[in-house]
Amino acid sequence: MNDAACSPRPSPAQCVATLHTIAAAVSLLERQGTGADVLLAGSGVSEGDLRQPSGLVTHAQELVVFANALQACGDTRIGLDIGRAMHISSYGILGYAMLVSPTLGDALQCAQDFPLLLGSYFKISLRRNADTAAIVATDYRYRPDLTVINTDMCLASMWAVVCDVLSARRAPSALEVTFGAPAHADAYEERIGRHATFDAAENALIFPASWLDEPLPLAEPVSYLMSRQQCAQLEREWATAAGNDVTARSLRLLYSDPRRYGSLRSLADALCVSERTLRRRLAGSGSAFQALLDRVRHDLALDYLVRTRLSMSDIAERLGYSETAGFRHAFRRWTGRCPSDYRCA
Repeated sequence: MNDAACSPRPSPAQCVATLHTIAAAVSLLERQGTGADVLLAGSGVSEGDLRQPSGLVTHAQELVVFANALQACGDTRIGLDIGRAMHISSYGILGYAMLVSPTLGDALQCAQDFPLLLGSYFKISLRRNADTAAIVATDYRYRPDLTVINTDMCLASMWAVVCDVLSARRAPSALEVTFGAPAHADAYEERIGRHATFDAAENALIFPASWLDEPLPLAEPVSYLMSRQQCAQLEREWATAAGNDVTARSLRLLYSDPRRYGSLRSLADALCVSERTLRRRLAGSGSAFQALLDRVRHDLALDYLVRTRLSMSDIAERLGYSETAGFRHAFRRWTGRCPSDYRCA
């Protein structure tokens, strides 16, 4: 394990995304009987926000929703189901660019060229050999406890894109994931069309290389070039955006240094508002200071335990606890396990 705490990288609160993934998750889980209020709790996203397709959220807010979904339904297949529901229309102008691309290879190149618009938690790359091609998902740096769900969502959504742009339901030649067989191991064939190979070297969807050269049924050269230009402009705009609502701004500060901003007063001072105003604005966005602080501490604790060799006292100090015992108690409350057991698992 590397001491990732010292490696610079954007926090989940600094990465923006559209609401389409949250909207797909809420729609899916509502049909299964889980209310939107349960799914959106603590995320700072309201049901009204879901009706504003131009709105932006952060990956941190998405992760809260996915964790709520897993806790509410207890079904580990939800990553596959959410991903399968992410059709080409979910990606706005990027989806349109992929749909009118000359070939499948061009469509997948769009996904690779505009990662912010794609909104994946992974680095997506396209690899081509003589006979086979692969969509590869690497560099996952988010919550370890949601690795399986987010990997499933990524691969299922990418395969939904492939089938949509080809206007045909196809199955990959192989499906590989880096984790061990989950409880829903038999669900991959039904959702994606192929049994998964577990404990593989990489996360990949493998298919015949000849597919990349297939002309797409809705290809339109002029629309393709124009939509790519629009994607490039939007990608630049998103690169400088990170959500401006009070929840997103609070999360950015908390993720950057929970020790410094671990009190309502210090966070309010940093945001140039009074404690009362901050409390009211967070409540208006469906959240609360302590809930945000707990979520940030939970996420960072999991990251430190999995990716670093920091001692328990060092982790506690970084998270803003005055005593290690306080961190151990909180971690057991969040996960039902003590942190040392989690690190050894």
